[in-house]
Amino acid sequence: MPDFQPGCLSRRQIDDLHLFLDQGWCDPSRLSDLEGCGPVSMLEAKLVAAFGSRYALAVSSGTAALHAALLAAGVGSGDEVVVTSYTWPQSMAPILFCGAIPVFADISPETLTLDPDSVASRIGPRTRAIVVVQIFGHMADMARLQDLARSRGLTLIADAAHAPGAQLGGKPVGAWGDMVCLSFGRGKAVSAGEGGALLVNHDHLYEQALRMTQHTLRVLRALGPSAAKSAFGLNYRLHPLLACLTMSSLEELPECLMWREQNRQEAAGRLSHIPGLRLQASIPSCQPAPYGLALTADSDAARGMALRMAHHRGIPLQPGPVGQPLHLRLHADPEARHRWHSSHSTGSCPVAEKRCREQELWLSALDLDAIEPARAVLSG
Repeated sequence: MPDFQPGCLSRRQIDDLHLFLDQGWCDPSRLSDLEGCGPVSMLEAKLVAAFGSRYALAVSSGTAALHAALLAAGVGSGDEVVVTSYTWPQSMAPILFCGAIPVFADISPETLTLDPDSVASRIGPRTRAIVVVQIFGHMADMARLQDLARSRGLTLIADAAHAPGAQLGGKPVGAWGDMVCLSFGRGKAVSAGEGGALLVNHDHLYEQALRMTQHTLRVLRALGPSAAKSAFGLNYRLHPLLACLTMSSLEELPECLMWREQNRQEAAGRLSHIPGLRLQASIPSCQPAPYGLALTADSDAARGMALRMAHHRGIPLQPGPVGQPLHLRLHADPEARHRWHSSHSTGSCPVAEKRCREQELWLSALDLDAIEPARAVLSG
C-alpha cells in the first residue's frame, strides 16, 4: 500500500506543506508569485525535466493551459481547430471561447485516440491548429500528426491531462507536439487538487503564452522592457501553495503509476473471463501512463452483461465516461448554431458515435486505486 490515499493529500504533501507554511512569514513568494520566482519557478523547472519539453508555464488549470495554447497559436474568430470528438467538453470549450469553430475528427476503434486519416480529411483553408487528447493515458500517433501539422503549417496541441509519465518512441509526453497541456486536478497522477501547466517547445509560442497567462512583472523580467507594450494577458497564474503540492506529487509519480498499473492489471484480470470485452490498445512504441481502465464491448447486449458480471465480482465498472460525442453535444446546443460545421452532424464520427452508444465501459483512476483493498475482501 503506498503512502497516500486515493484523491487525498499524501503524507509527503502534508509534510512539505508544513515546511512551506513555516517559510511563509518571511518569504512573499509563498503567498503570491507575480514575478515567476520561488515555488512556481521551481515547479516549472521540474516539469521540464520530468516531461521533456523546452519550457513550462504553471497555470491555474488544464483548461486554462489549453486556452492559453490556442491564443498563443493565434487562434481567433472564424478560425477552425480540428479536435477529437471522443473527449470531455473542457478539451473543446476553449476553442469556442477563442471565437473559433471546432471541427471534429474521429478516433481509432482500438486505441480510442485521434485518427490521423480522419484529421487529414477535416483540414481546410481556415484550419489553424489540431488538438489531440492523450486519452486515458494512451498517446495518439504523434509522429504522423506532427508530420501532418508541419506539412500544413498548423500548430499541434496535446491535451495530456491523463498522460504524465507516458512515453512514445522513448520520448516523454511533453516532447511531442508544439504545446502540451497538463492538469493537476483531483484524480490525476500528478495532483494538487487544482492547477495545470502548459509545456511549450518553441520560443515564439512560449513568449506568446507567457504574455497571455502571467503578470506584467514576470513578462518584463523574462522578455525585457519592450514587452510592457503588449502586457494585456489573463490572470492564469498558479498559486504558490499549489506549486508546492504539485512538486510533492510529482516526486511520487513513479510510485503512483506503479500502484495504478498493478491495480489496472488486477482489474483487467478479473474482467478477462467476461465475454465480449477488449482492453484499450496502444500504438507501437507507446508506453501509456495508467489512468483508469477503458474497455470496449462487442455490443450493447455484451455491455449490459459485462456490467452485471463485473459488479458481481466487486468491480465498479460503469458505462461511459464520455457518454455522448462532443460533435453531437454541440449540434444540440442552440447557442453554438452560428458556428455550425458539417462535422457536427450525426454520422460524421461513426467510431466515436458507436462507442458511446453501445460499447463504452470504464473504471476511473480512483476506482482503480480502490481495487487493492477490494482484493483482500474478495480473496477472504
